[in-house]
Amino acid sequence: MLLNLFFENMNSTLELVLIGAFIFSLYWFIMRKYNSLGLRMFIMCGLLFVATCVWLYQDEKQLTKTLSTGEVYTATIVSKATVGNNDHEVSVAFVANDGKKIRSSTTEYVSQEEWDRFETGKAIPVIYVPSTNKIFVQESTMRFKAEKIYLYYFSGFWLVLGPVLYFWLRKLKVKVDETTGDEWVEREDGSVILDERKSRTSRALKRANILSKLAQAVSR
Repeated sequence: MLLNLFFENMNSTLELVLIGAFIFSLYWFIMRKYNSLGLRMFIMCGLLFVATCVWLYQDEKQLTKTLSTGEVYTATIVSKATVGNNDHEVSVAFVANDGKKIRSSTTEYVSQEEWDRFETGKAIPVIYVPSTNKIFVQESTMRFKAEKIYLYYFSGFWLVLGPVLYFWLRKLKVKVDETTGDEWVEREDGSVILDERKSRTSRALKRANILSKLAQAVSR
């Protein structure tokens, strides 16, 4: 209940502020004080676990609402196209129960294999959510629901990997040159490994990153 209220009142600006504050707090109160490589990897895996959990929660909420409030119709495929970041879009048309003519497009949950089978002019079952005017291909939605367990496995992978990396790498220490920002890793005996100061590639990438950020700042 509380999570529902939190995410329903969340906007993109507040989300970025909270994420920034959380990451800064981790750095200021933990990573500045403790320089264990294992701890850093544990925190990174923890952040990935939390991020995937939040994404899964939001998607599960949408999926549950779609299946509980959606109305199933037999629509006609008007067109299909590849849009955006190689998303598979399907445009359909149908008449709702109230006589309203609906024509809309969706890319949600549509896989490459399913998209390849769709043919313009053919009938296809869709789920229509009146409250949002969104449509979903029924076949794609039910297939995603059945396969979603693998996304939970992916989320759990980071939860397990974090403690493993912590115990494996906890004795390695990350050192940093305050002047150049170069980092290196030291073993317990003081020997150095993964020395960024001796890597020309790493230093070149760091300079390129700084220049790109300066260019972005100037363009604004």
